[in-house]
Amino acid sequence: MLNIEKCLEENIRNIQNSFHHTSDLKVRNLKVGYKGSAEMAVVYLDGIIDLDLIQEHVVKPLLETFKTICMKELLIDKIMGRIIESADVKTTTKYKELTDAIVQGSAVLLINEYQQGIIIPSPKWAERSIEATVGERSARGPQIGLTEKMKTNINLIRSSIKTLDFCVDTIELGSISPTSVSILYIEGIVDKGILKKVKKRINSLRIKYVLSERVVEDVLEGKPRSIFPRIRHSERIDGVVSSLFEGRVAVIVDGYPFAIIAPALFVEFLQAPDEYHIPLGRFTSRTMRLFAFLMGVYLPAVYIALANFHKDDLPKKISEAIISKDELLPTFWEIIILIFLIRILVDVSFRLPQTAVILVSLIGTIVIGETAVTAKLIHPVSLIVIGITTLSSFLGANRGLVVVDNTLRIIFLLTANFFGFTGLIIAITLQIIYMVSLKSVGVPYLSPLIPFKMQELKDTLYREDLQKLTNSKHTYTKDNN
Repeated sequence: MLNIEKCLEENIRNIQNSFHHTSDLKVRNLKVGYKGSAEMAVVYLDGIIDLDLIQEHVVKPLLETFKTICMKELLIDKIMGRIIESADVKTTTKYKELTDAIVQGSAVLLINEYQQGIIIPSPKWAERSIEATVGERSARGPQIGLTEKMKTNINLIRSSIKTLDFCVDTIELGSISPTSVSILYIEGIVDKGILKKVKKRINSLRIKYVLSERVVEDVLEGKPRSIFPRIRHSERIDGVVSSLFEGRVAVIVDGYPFAIIAPALFVEFLQAPDEYHIPLGRFTSRTMRLFAFLMGVYLPAVYIALANFHKDDLPKKISEAIISKDELLPTFWEIIILIFLIRILVDVSFRLPQTAVILVSLIGTIVIGETAVTAKLIHPVSLIVIGITTLSSFLGANRGLVVVDNTLRIIFLLTANFFGFTGLIIAITLQIIYMVSLKSVGVPYLSPLIPFKMQELKDTLYREDLQKLTNSKHTYTKDNN
């Protein structure tokens, strides 16, 4: 059925059939006008609309007696222009627009003998209050985080970007259950090539429903797939705002408390939000995180290469101190087992109730630590190496580098076990070549280091003066595709 029928009862029956007679679909029948001459019905889904708004601004004004309409004025025009007190109201003749509006939290007013329906937006979705960010905590700076409601998020972002150039393009994704997706950018600042590519990729998405924002991330990252994240999350208002002022594009999916930011370059995963609010660590913080990332990836592999191929090259005391001798397992298997056990502990800590986390930590300390060393199952240095590796990995965990750390660590560990330092050097060279080939929405992933851009180095491994950063214009090296 394409158009609304004239018969009110038939329209109500069709809507009820479309919703499979769900019990929360409510129909409020009204008879208004002189001696109830006009039959109407308000149709809505209970629980997702503001009933007080509908009562005060729709039902109550309609039930009040009004004079006979002028011959030149249609009843529906009078209702739209003089009676309904809602700020946002529109009409439609399309049946699908009617049902879609009901699903999205609108009330629909149908009038007998009229092939039009009046849509009154009145959603009242359940949502949590605005809270501080959890995944991107910082010592200083704004603490407000995004919520699951897209309109609330846009409201929060607009409160920080007070300009006419701030633009929001909203589209619907999902053929069965439409979900709103908003593309945010600042006109005049946004890189046009990046914006065009983001819109093209999102518009190319054909899905039945949006179960997770990951489907939007996948299409933005493009192909081929990679373990390196080429888009970035942020649940912080200041993180989204600063990205928009740098010419980037933010994408918000209704129902998810994160903004997806593109492009995302490798150096950005070494940055932290509070660096722009405190003077400490302008030159050292990001270098320290880069060093931690390198340790988390390469330290176990270097240890295995020394144990397998260069034990005799080390001084005797050092060799006896750091290389397994009386332990039951070879060094390689010690490292593999420790990595596996640490992964189990981390996963259990996130899955179990908080009351059980302390018990799990205690058991883990006993099993992995003192007992394993005393029983000569694990060499103490192996335990230290994996401990440092795990701590280094946690430093980049909330920035999206967990998958990169875990995957590369295993690859280099296997390479070092079979081929030693020669294999490691070749593997690292291949890794750098691979990273150079990656692009984030058309922008080289290692930019501005490769290709080198002197003017963009002011916010990479160190943070330049904030006044210069604020007044500078960001440019991106793009491909021609």
